[in-house]
Amino acid sequence: MTNSQTVALVGVPMDLGGGRRGVDMGPSAVRIAGIEEGVRGLGNDFVDCGNVPVPEPASRTPVDPKARFLPEIARACGELREARRGHPREGWFPMVVGGDHSIAVSTVAALSATTEEKRSA
Repeated sequence: MTNSQTVALVGVPMDLGGGRRGVDMGPSAVRIAGIEEGVRGLGNDFVDCGNVPVPEPASRTPVDPKARFLPEIARACGELREARRGHPREGWFPMVVGGDHSIAVSTVAALSATTEEKRSA
């Protein structure tokens, strides 16, 4: 009997929530570093689900100086939530790689919704 599972990678190359540029390269960096080979080397399957589309800050004008790119962050988080939502139902282990911490809200929301759906079933 094996304990292998499918690890599903979703990249979110977002640096809209923080003031530091460059964190959007996280998903590319883990792919280049060999995350797939590492996961498979542990005896698991690996599915790369690609990246959630995120606009670059340079292509946007902040609407509010305190919540600079809130509409863009909300849109990307909504897309991430939907992209992630099916993975636990399929039995896949979710691996979400960002970007900045603004993606946490949608990752937690997707896991919470899936847990609630399982309880209701």
